[in-house]
Amino acid sequence: MENNQRRIAKLGRLLAKSLRLHEVKVRIDWQRWLRLIQRKRRLLTRGPSPRRKPLPAEYFANATVISFRLEGIEIDNSDIVSAMARGQAHKTFRSRSSQRIRSHIAILHQIESALQRGTLLNTPSAVRWYTSISGGLSLASLDESTMTRLDNVVHRINSPQFRLQPAIKEITHLHAQLLADPLVPSFNGILSRLLLRYHLGRCGLPPVMFDPQSDEKVFGDEPRLLNRVLEMLNGSYDMLLAE
Repeated sequence: MENNQRRIAKLGRLLAKSLRLHEVKVRIDWQRWLRLIQRKRRLLTRGPSPRRKPLPAEYFANATVISFRLEGIEIDNSDIVSAMARGQAHKTFRSRSSQRIRSHIAILHQIESALQRGTLLNTPSAVRWYTSISGGLSLASLDESTMTRLDNVVHRINSPQFRLQPAIKEITHLHAQLLADPLVPSFNGILSRLLLRYHLGRCGLPPVMFDPQSDEKVFGDEPRLLNRVLEMLNGSYDMLLAE
């Protein structure tokens, strides 16, 4: 009996050691990232009128495709073109999917306009985003506790950090929380990414574009998500500087 207990204890220690060896720790070189991103921010705001630079037109379509795919809704650019087509025939036979696409693109434009004006986010606007994307089918899920939580999220977005490192940490932490503990039962990822864009913009940062094929694995790992956000911000500045 004593020998068995000793063997079990030894196996337990070996297992614990094995798990520790397989832990992947993400080490972020903050000094490097902050220096890189700050330099590109300064380059972008040089000139007599340092206003927020308009995003390229393709951003709105690409961001919609990416966000929908991350939600498990398979669309591509041809679906965007079809959804945005003008004319009575298209309007009459527009599918629910097309309506969601149009709503998402419209919301992205509204967000950029609001950020340009320096407008605070409010809870009713976030609710309208959700009802537009969900088709108004899930209003019953917006109970008192959900609305209280959404109010808190909006308050955090409207009280941004302006120092770069705390801002990026807070933005990433809030996004990770919304994904891990959904606000709403459906389309939570799409809503969370719209809130993420507003949060980034309130901190004077550009949008970020996830990769639907490779980024799903980082959402449940906040240190890796933080590192990925830094990579994407750097890429976004490169895109804006190239315009």
